[in-house]
Amino acid sequence: MIGVIGAPGLRGTGPDADVAGLAAAIAVAAAGAGSRVEFIGKTGDDPAGDAVLLALAHHHVGHVATLRDPARPTPVIGAADEPVDIDATDAPPPAAPSTEAGPVLEAADVGLALRYLPELAVIVAVHVRPEVVEEAVAASGWAKTALIVVVAPDATAPEGLPTSAIVVAVVDDDDLEGGAGAAIGRYAAAIDQGDPAAEAYADLVATGTAT
Repeated sequence: MIGVIGAPGLRGTGPDADVAGLAAAIAVAAAGAGSRVEFIGKTGDDPAGDAVLLALAHHHVGHVATLRDPARPTPVIGAADEPVDIDATDAPPPAAPSTEAGPVLEAADVGLALRYLPELAVIVAVHVRPEVVEEAVAASGWAKTALIVVVAPDATAPEGLPTSAIVVAVVDDDDLEGGAGAAIGRYAAAIDQGDPAAEAYADLVATGTAT
């Protein structure tokens, strides 16, 4: 099983609406590659949040560890072609209709979720704060999972990572079928399924910087 930690959002409205954000793209790609995936995140307790959960389920991504926040709205992205970094949970997405920040995923929430997902083989932490990364590192130690940490291109690798961790620096890319998110998801699935990961890793390096 793969646990993807990040901030989901919604792109569009109505029947064409779909989940958005780099973390979501990774989760969708990993599920599409045949892995069981659980999304660890937080949405608003609003219709957009309902739509996010329905979209995740449509893509066969589990959301038992996706919390609801009644105080902050789910980021909704318009029909713009350019990717929008909705994974930055401490600031609102530029194209969102509200100036309020989206739901903030707390480290304690992540730690609890990871303890309730004992079958994890891979943890992917996507554009999250250092204290959330610390929870992912701790879980990867006691659960003996692989760890992938995704950071922004101008960010440095978080401190305290195990030597086996993979750090990938990419811009936000919520293309659900291609791009960096899909490459990371396929790589995570290869690790999860015990398949040869060399080709998936080459694909990953071609779309970002992996160390």
